[in-house]
Amino acid sequence: MRWSLVLMLLVLVISACTRAGRPSPDVATAVPPVPSSGGSVLGERRADNGSALGRFVVREAEVTLECGDYRRAAAEIQRKISDYGGYVAEADISDLRGSSAPRFASLTVLVPEQRLQSFLSDLAAVGGVERVASQRLLSRDVTEETIDLAARRRALEATEQRMLDLLNRAQTIDEVLRVEQELARIRTELEQLAERARYLERRTTFAEVRLSLVPTTEATEPSLGQTARQAWETSLALLRIVLRGTVWISVALWWIWCILIVAFLVLAVFWRGRAGRLRRVAPE
Repeated sequence: MRWSLVLMLLVLVISACTRAGRPSPDVATAVPPVPSSGGSVLGERRADNGSALGRFVVREAEVTLECGDYRRAAAEIQRKISDYGGYVAEADISDLRGSSAPRFASLTVLVPEQRLQSFLSDLAAVGGVERVASQRLLSRDVTEETIDLAARRRALEATEQRMLDLLNRAQTIDEVLRVEQELARIRTELEQLAERARYLERRTTFAEVRLSLVPTTEATEPSLGQTARQAWETSLALLRIVLRGTVWISVALWWIWCILIVAFLVLAVFWRGRAGRLRRVAPE
C-alpha cells in the first residue's frame, strides 16, 4: 500500500512538470512566437561555423572607364551584367548638351563574388570603352561581425524563452504587461539582428562594383587663331584683375587719401603765404 502511494505521488509530480513546461492556450494567443531568422540568414547558416567555412569578406571595386561613346558603353554594361547573374543597383547618366556641365555616366552594379575578376577583365572589351583608366579593389572582413551576430541572436532567444516562462507564471495583469513589454523589446532586437545578417549575406555573396564612364579627351594642338583668342581673353582677364585690385586698394585705404588731401591743402596754403611774403620783400 505504501509503495502504491509513492508511485502515485511520482506520477502527479511528473505530470505537473510537463504542464508547467507547456505554454497555456491564452499565453500562446496573447504573445505569438517570433519567426526564426531563417536558414538562409548568414548568422545561422554560416557564422555559427565561420572558422570551418572560412572568412567572410565583403568585396568592392571602383573602376574608371574612358569611352568614345559612354552612353553606348553604359547601355551595354547594363545588358551584360545579367549574363553574370548580377544586377544594376544604381545608374546615373548625364548628357546636358549645350551646357558646360560634365558629361558622364556612373553605374553601381552587383555581381556574384566568384565572377568578380571575370567581370572586371571583360570591361575593356565592352563596346564604346577605349581603355580602363583606373581600377581599385577593396576587401572588408566581416567574419567577427557575423559570428557576433549569431552569438547575440542565440542569447536573445534564450532570454525570450525565459520571458515566456515568466509569462506563464505571471499572476497579475501588471506582471503580464511588464513581461510582454520586455518580450516586444527582445523580439525587435532579434529582427534587427536578422536583418543585419541578411544584409551581410547579400554583401558577401555579391561584390559591389562602382563604374565611372567618362568621355575620352582628345589632346589636339590649338590653331593660331585659337592661340590668339586665348591670349586676348587672358589679357582681358589680367586687366580686370588689375582694375579690381586698384578699386579695392582705393576703397580700403580711403583714410590715406584723406591724409594726403589735408597735407596737400596745408602745403598749398604754406607756399601761397611764402610766395606773397617774397613778393612784398622784393620791391624793397
